[in-house]
Amino acid sequence: MRSVVAELWDEWADYSTDVLERDSQETAGLVLGLPLVKRKNSDPATVSLVSSRLLVLRRLIRLWKSAKWSGRLAMASNVRIPPGMKGMVRIELPRELYDEVVSYGRETWDWVRGLFGACGSFYAPRSGYYMTLRMTEAVSIRMSSMLRRADVKGAWRNAATGTIRKRELILRARQDIVTLLSKMGFPDISVQLESDAVLRTVKSQANRERNCDTANIHKSLASALRQMDLARRLTEGGAIQSLPESLRELVELRLESPDASLAELGKLLVPPVTKSTVKYRWGRIEALFSSSQISDGR
Repeated sequence: MRSVVAELWDEWADYSTDVLERDSQETAGLVLGLPLVKRKNSDPATVSLVSSRLLVLRRLIRLWKSAKWSGRLAMASNVRIPPGMKGMVRIELPRELYDEVVSYGRETWDWVRGLFGACGSFYAPRSGYYMTLRMTEAVSIRMSSMLRRADVKGAWRNAATGTIRKRELILRARQDIVTLLSKMGFPDISVQLESDAVLRTVKSQANRERNCDTANIHKSLASALRQMDLARRLTEGGAIQSLPESLRELVELRLESPDASLAELGKLLVPPVTKSTVKYRWGRIEALFSSSQISDGR
């Protein structure tokens, strides 16, 4: 069974293209989110972007074909794949074109979708989900505007990377994550997260009830064993005869029904009494025994 993380990235990679403005906005967000690197003796008129995600690069090449800059540069010819696929894949763009692309992006959910692909991560541990996006400080200000608009609450923390100051957005609340995914255009994974959350809740409740039932069973057995021991000691020492009739009847009934619960003992008495009454009577028996008002004869 495929993980929910893989399902998310599949839905991201398969998101439809061929709409000029939408693809241009996503391209702008994706290019903006990719890390810039400086190379020795590099051409100052060229910028280098890197990524370890081939999925992201394939998406960028696909988007570029329908974005507004497609006629100015063949993106696929500017991708540099390291020998043996070891290391980071590099994309080289003319600085002038790079500046134009990133400045074109506006605060739209298409832009956020591209940004997430470039610098976002999604995790699904056993205890829940969480999402992160690591971006420059300037981009984080723009992202904050989008979050406020969608009423999504996330935590920000500094995430220094080399000499570049970055900010990392962390989303841990399931509803915030689902809202953001829905806004970015991922209905399938959003529904799956909601369904998984319901399933987890049901399983958790079932486990709690099972543990509670088990604890109650152990508690009842321990109580029954304690009462059986006391009943035998009272009977063998003859002290049972000094008990009031209602208490004596309860001791005798316990010896006859060692596995019965307090509620079941109450129903067997004549006349029947409630569980709380049985509990009260056993408390009286134990108190009398402890205070030496009755003795086991030993």
